[in-house]
Amino acid sequence: MMNKNVFSYCLLLCLSFYINSSNAAQIIDSENNNNTYQIGRMVQKIQIALDTFDEKQSLQIIVAYGTDSRYYMMIRGWLFQELVAVESQLYAAKKAQVKQAFQDKSNFLKKAIRAIDLE
Repeated sequence: MMNKNVFSYCLLLCLSFYINSSNAAQIIDSENNNNTYQIGRMVQKIQIALDTFDEKQSLQIIVAYGTDSRYYMMIRGWLFQELVAVESQLYAAKKAQVKQAFQDKSNFLKKAIRAIDLE
């Protein structure tokens, strides 16, 4: 009789541990999904800001995310790689109008990098 009670107690303890750990895993998965979603939204917003590079609004978006210490290195690296690509295209461009567009984008990227470095 005693062994049956001990066995029932152990089974109940194991089940409660399993249920609690399962709930904890679901909570962690939910938090990870939420973080992944937020990072995805951040990347989309920065990409739109880089594509439109409206001086004031785009710079605000980039600075808002770029000054967050969790994302600073990623965003600064991204901006630097964009700058390298734009300057390569700038030096290869022949037409004055095309050169000016690349120069404007280069100036914007330099300003964005300076802004997140200074914050």
